[in-house]
Formats: sequence, C-alpha cells, structure tokens
Amino acid sequence: MMIQALIAYAERENLGDPDFETVGVRWLVSLTADGQLAGLIPSVENPGEKKPRPKRMVRPKSDPDFVAHGRSYFLCDSLERATVFVEDDSKREKRRENQSYFLNLLEEAAKGCAPESLRLKILAGFLRDDAKLEGLYSKLREVKAKTSDNVAFQVDGQSLLISVNLKAWWRQKNQRQREDQEKVESVCLATGRFGVVCRTTGFIKLLGEDTKLISFNKECPAFESLGLSQAANAPISVAAEENFRSALNTLIEKSRAQNLVFNDTIHLHWSRVPLNDDPIDLLVSGDNDAVAALFESINTGKRYVGLDANAYYALSLTGNGARIVVLDWLESTVEEVTHKVAQWFSDLTIINPSGIGIRRDFSIWGLLSVLVPRKDGKPDFDKLPPHFSVALIRSVLTGKNIPLAILAAAIRRQHLEQKRPSDKSDPKLNPARIALIKACLLRSPNKNQTDTMTEKLDPQSKDRAYRCGQLFAVIGRLQLLALGTVGASIAERTYGGVATRPATTFGPLFTKLPAYLKKSNTRFPGSGTNKQKEIESLCVCLEELGGIPKTLGLEEQGRFALGYYSQLAQYRADRAENEAESKVAELDTAADA
Repeated sequence: MMIQALIAYAERENLGDPDFETVGVRWLVSLTADGQLAGLIPSVENPGEKKPRPKRMVRPKSDPDFVAHGRSYFLCDSLERATVFVEDDSKREKRRENQSYFLNLLEEAAKGCAPESLRLKILAGFLRDDAKLEGLYSKLREVKAKTSDNVAFQVDGQSLLISVNLKAWWRQKNQRQREDQEKVESVCLATGRFGVVCRTTGFIKLLGEDTKLISFNKECPAFESLGLSQAANAPISVAAEENFRSALNTLIEKSRAQNLVFNDTIHLHWSRVPLNDDPIDLLVSGDNDAVAALFESINTGKRYVGLDANAYYALSLTGNGARIVVLDWLESTVEEVTHKVAQWFSDLTIINPSGIGIRRDFSIWGLLSVLVPRKDGKPDFDKLPPHFSVALIRSVLTGKNIPLAILAAAIRRQHLEQKRPSDKSDPKLNPARIALIKACLLRSPNKNQTDTMTEKLDPQSKDRAYRCGQLFAVIGRLQLLALGTVGASIAERTYGGVATRPATTFGPLFTKLPAYLKKSNTRFPGSGTNKQKEIESLCVCLEELGGIPKTLGLEEQGRFALGYYSQLAQYRADRAENEAESKVAELDTAADA
C-alpha cells in the first residue's frame, strides 16, 4: 500500500516524468553569437531575500548513479562537471572526464536536433577553450560561487534549457534507450499491470546520500534462483518506479525544509487529496494561534479542515548504506489524525513557569530537543536515539502510549541539567520538558486514579511522588527567602537525590529548616512562618498517604517533577510571593554592588 500511495501522490502532483526533473539552478552563463562570454547571471527565486534560493528549473533527467561514474547531466549540471570549475586541482582530471561526457551529449544533440545545432556547437566550443573558461572562473570566484552550484547556458539570448526542440530530442533518445535496456516483462507489483519492468531502480536522495528503496545484491545467486536478475525479483514498471521515486524525493525535500530530520531519521507525511492545513504542520510549528483554532473547531463542532474520508499517510525512513530502511508506516484519515493531534496538544498543556497562562505550543523539534544535551548552543541531535522521533510521532498520530525510554530520557535531562542559563531561569522549570513528561504520564498504561497530571497545581493530589515534588519546591523557596540567590541552590545540588530517594535525602534538608525559617522571618517578616505551615501541611498529607517513600520509580519521578514545577509556578503567580522574589533580587544586586 505504501508504494501505491506514493505513486498516487506523484500522479496528483505530476511528478512522474521519466525524462525531466526540477532542480535549483544558481547561475546562467550567457554567451554571444560568436562564442564569447557575455556575462554570468545569478539565477534565484527571490532576489530581495537575504539568502535567495536557486531558481527552480526543469532539466533533462539522468540516473544519479549513472552520472556519478564519470558522466554528467544534459544541458544543466554542477559548475565542476560542466565547466571543470574546481577548488582542488587534484579533482581536475576527474572532472574533465565528466565534462567530456557533457560535451559528447552536446555534440550528439547538435547532430540530431538541427534547429539548435549552431547554438550547441557554440557552447561546446566555449567549454573546450581553456582561455575563455579562465575568464568564467574569474567571475565565479568574484561572486564566491560554489563548485556544486548548478549552471545552465544561453547563447545569443536564447536559453538552451527551455528549448522545445531539445526537450523533444531528449525524450526520443530516452525512449530508444529504455526500449533497448528493459526487456523483462512481468506483472508490476505496484499497479498489477503486465508489461516491461525495470532492470534496476533509480536513486533516491535521502539525507544527502544516494539510496534505493528496491535493490538486490547482484553477486548473490540466491536472488537469481528463479531465473530473474536484479530488480526483476520485485518487478516494478518503469512508470511506477519513476512515480514512487519522484514522490519520495519530493517529500524528502519538503520534510528537510520542515526540520523533520532527527539523527538521520526523516519523517514524511502527505494526504490522498491536497490539504490547506496539514495536521502535522501544527506539530512542526507549534503555532499557538493555529492550535487554538484547532481546539475551537473541535469543541464547537466546526470543520477545521475538509474532514472527509481523505486518507492520510506518514512514513519514517533512515538509510543503511545505499539502501533505504522503512522504520514506520502509518495509514489513517485526515479526520482521525486531526483529532489525535488535538488530543496531543491537550496532553501537553501545562502552566507557564510564570504561573500566568498555559502553554501547549510545543513543536516536535522543541520536545525532542529537551531529551539531548546541548553542543555549541544547539541541541545535539546526534545523541538522540533514532527510534525516539519515530515512536513520538507515532504516539501523536495514533494516541497510543509513549515508550518509557522517552520518559526516562526526559527524567535524566531533568536530573542532569543543573547550570542556570544566562537568563537566570531555573533549568528544572523547562516547560517543554515538563509538558513532555506530563504527556508520557497521561499515556502510560500504568496510569491510575491517584495519578496527578493536571496542567497546573493540584492541591487535592493523593500522589506521594507529586507531594514530594511540592515539598521540595517549598523548601527551595524557603532557602531563597532566607539566603537569596546562592551559588548552588538546593535544587541544583540535591534534586536528583530527592527525586529518586526522597526518604533519605529529605532528612539532611530538614535539619537545615530551623535556620532557614529564622533567617527568612528576619529578612521578610512572616515569610518563614508561612513556609513552615506549608511544609507541615505537606508532611501531614504525606503521612496520611503512607509517609515519604524510600525510593521513586521512573513514572513517580515524572510526577515528582510535575509537582515541583507546578508548585513553583504557583508561587510566581502569587502576588505576595512574586513581590518577595523581586525583593530578593534587589537585595542580591545591592550585595553584589
């Protein structure tokens, strides 16, 4: 079904042309009628942009595997293959081989396409003239062109790439070649039609590498036991192969633009009928207004999108050498996926660290980024286990459980991140990480009626782990009132211990309470007394629930984090507490001065 869905997408988008493809062309080399360089023209989509993208143009298609072995594309190729513009002289001879093939194609076309013969010969003559090429190289260096930039050519003001006559010649050439190469006939596994099938399949550009979805080891006799060789073992017609390959290349490019790539795993998505609002686009952007519109449409019964029987597909891929590995494949409907995405954002909903308003505008990228350490100021996604993004997106689209490994990774980062960032915010109050922990708990098969996973502080909670988190937050706030912002707070020094072994770790903290209470009342009269009442109330509650537990399991550590976060958010929303925190900051500033 996956292949058929890709073929349908290609047919819908008119992608399956076996003879032409759309690529980005950065430069246009203009020649005069007598073969002189007239100019080097930038070819970009939007010249006003800070970093304009190469202009999308249709060029004659060739198999990338074919091109990689000393050959080239026709009429439009990289600067290094078409003009031998190289940065490293050691590559020059190899690129001359590519250019030689480029010139041979020009000469072959000049013989077979009379209307364009003269212009093709002029271009070939220019490319053979080292002195003229040096002039071109000089201009390319001035504009800092890359050797990998694609280039096209025009002669006497006429672009060869858009020539109707050359396009017709190229189609005829390819048709003759296919008739010569493809001799095996069989039933196409994708379409069910009998006819000529591919001898080999083309390459798919997956994460910068040339890979194949269908391939066989040509040196393995086991694949020839039925008298079939290479791709004939999984027969696919030429048209079907071209369609699914074009679809994959297009969808891969789209997902790369959306940053749906995590540690060499890429996530594709599309629907049978085009959509104005794709539900996965919300996961990519996390746009708060769009999420709010989705909730309103579902709550009021309005149609957010065309919620008919439109099929929806999601595909996760990675590579293993030259082969594509399908990690996940999901078939659903737009209506089902839309409701699952809405449920996902509902599960993520959490109070802001400030205690004012709620947050649910978390993108998939933002959620996965809190599971890994940072490197050079950015999330180090090389440390992200490859299956995490697959499992998380599947959970979003199906409403199923989130693997405990993801919860464990979030808890681990919650324990390890001690250093305060430059904005002085508490690293334990990362809303994206707490929201992910909350979603993991809500979707856990072990969830019971005593679990507390509300979006803000639950004062009626009967969960010991949650109450321990609250208690730890109160003690941390008491320390802040008593001592101000110290070098390493209680949370920074003992969070991991309290969150895993509360009974033994709370003991030493309790011995410091009398001093904290006295100092707090001295600095802010009455504040220590208030905190003492809160601590006593929480201890009584814990005693009624069976006392402070000796250890906390993985999910209990998640509820501990939620209780800690919610209590501190509640403090920041309280006017008196907020004023006290501001005074602490003023006293710290005065002391530093």
